[in-house]
Amino acid sequence: MKRLLRILCLVGVLAGLMPVASAQPISAESKAKVLEAIGRQIKTNAYVQGVDFSQWDKLVEKFKEEFDKAETQDAFATVVNRAFAEFKLSHLHLQTPRAAQIRTTGKTVGIGVTIQQQPDGLLVTRVIEGGPAEKAGIKVGDVLIEADGKPIRGPEDLRGDEGTKVRVKVRRGEETPEFEITRAEFSVLQKDDIKWIDDKTAIITVHTFATGYDPKRIDELFREAKKAERLILDLRSNGGGAVPNLSHLAGKVLPPYTPLGKFITRRDANRYKEEHPDGSDDPVSVAKEYGWTIGARSQSEKDRFTGELVVLVSPASASASEIFAAAIKDHKRGKIVGTKTAGAVLASTFINLPEGFSLQLPLMEFVTYGGVRLEGVGVEPDEALKPNEVGNDELAVRAALKVFGVASSGGVAA
Repeated sequence: MKRLLRILCLVGVLAGLMPVASAQPISAESKAKVLEAIGRQIKTNAYVQGVDFSQWDKLVEKFKEEFDKAETQDAFATVVNRAFAEFKLSHLHLQTPRAAQIRTTGKTVGIGVTIQQQPDGLLVTRVIEGGPAEKAGIKVGDVLIEADGKPIRGPEDLRGDEGTKVRVKVRRGEETPEFEITRAEFSVLQKDDIKWIDDKTAIITVHTFATGYDPKRIDELFREAKKAERLILDLRSNGGGAVPNLSHLAGKVLPPYTPLGKFITRRDANRYKEEHPDGSDDPVSVAKEYGWTIGARSQSEKDRFTGELVVLVSPASASASEIFAAAIKDHKRGKIVGTKTAGAVLASTFINLPEGFSLQLPLMEFVTYGGVRLEGVGVEPDEALKPNEVGNDELAVRAALKVFGVASSGGVAA
């Protein structure tokens, strides 16, 4: 189990980081190797309650024509992930060699945004600080609708080599301004930071629990936050990460070893079914008797914040972020402000496949301390914001201050 703890990952995939070097071709032989390896892994090792992964062979046949037509690694991965979507679950995802490199190094070439697919374009959910899009004037909430005069159908329409330019039209409210963006290398990793709203209220932003989470940095931020009476913890757009990092952050605001919930394995479910042949093997039932409990890491009193707490979340707050938010609610430690979270909560790991591809594979279910299976459900906020409001820092902070019972000071001090 200790070895598993080191490799477990709860990453909510960041769709659209725009890893946009030239498209890499893929051969029929390579596609066959990758598909065979995927089938072997998901049929042998994947576990999600109620999901029959043996159906993968039928999906390969269903999407055969599209697999055959895919001529690049990106196009092939897109088709595979469309096939995965038929299972209707999170944490099952194929990464191209380039995307896998981004996950491990944190660097790529592109325009510097994360996006969500919309019927008429790409919704910008994050603009990388210091990246090409930010320099050009792109903002969170913009919908990218045209690239070089042509409708945008997907991320591939924005791809190109470092140093090349693309003219992007966006929908911003009632306006449709255009921006010229020069593609460049940028880091997708963001440094976690602390800002002060007033002399008693601080806000700490934690961008990820995956690559880029620095426990020493988090320790520093919370030592400074000890001077505050009220703390806003911003997990908007935090897509999750590693279990040890989740436990570390939980220990900053919860007493040592506070239980966050349980992971349920296929073995746990099978044992439960053997003992309760007439009962349900849903994770909530199984968790009452079996499962691996995770908790808040023990922290010294001087490193733990004990004042009032608000956690900011958004639809892009996934996996480990959702577990954290649920624990705050379950233990009545603070309030959740924002929108319902992603509902993407399965424990997974990344497996290397042929040709440099990487497979994110779900291995365990998760049930909160309060007895809720979060996959497909998410965490509801105590104070709700509208979807078009949650990305606005000023509105989010104002809502948090309202929960604290404090009038807005009109901004955040740098």
